[in-house]
Amino acid sequence: MNDDRIEIALNAGTLWRAVITLLRLFLGAWMLNSGYSYWAQEFGLPPAFPQPFGTLPASNQMLVTMVEVGLFDFVKTVEVIGGLCLIFGVFVPAATLLLLPVSAVVFYNAVFLNLRTDRLFSPTYMGVSCLYINVIVALAYVRHYLPMLALHSAPGSLRDLAALPTIFKQPDSNQHT
Repeated sequence: MNDDRIEIALNAGTLWRAVITLLRLFLGAWMLNSGYSYWAQEFGLPPAFPQPFGTLPASNQMLVTMVEVGLFDFVKTVEVIGGLCLIFGVFVPAATLLLLPVSAVVFYNAVFLNLRTDRLFSPTYMGVSCLYINVIVALAYVRHYLPMLALHSAPGSLRDLAALPTIFKQPDSNQHT
């Protein structure tokens, strides 16, 4: 008889990976949804939700200026790309860092420009939660960032570029965490 059971060890490591995976997927879905909603309207499709342009003048001014100078297109593209990476579990450390400035601006806009300090610790308010989740997921991948924190470093050579194809050949043992 063939026993095809999968056993999962319920320990702190498994729980940690499950929580990080859920947070990664949630953040990715939120970013993808936010980026999609903007681009859908640009292509004449209905958005998942309308893009808010701030409830107070400073917030509105920042967001409208971002649209006027073309930065909003860039931000929404970053949300789509980063969200897809997080959902599909590819380039997660890079996607997490890519989305960090977006999350920080969303937080700044929500808390300081829209004066929502009352929601600073509200887990259901994505204006603040997206930054918190982004930081937690980034910390879960800290081992990937540590080599970048070398105090003294030297540039590599063009031969180092030959190592790029190995990125796609060698799966990370924790690629789905």
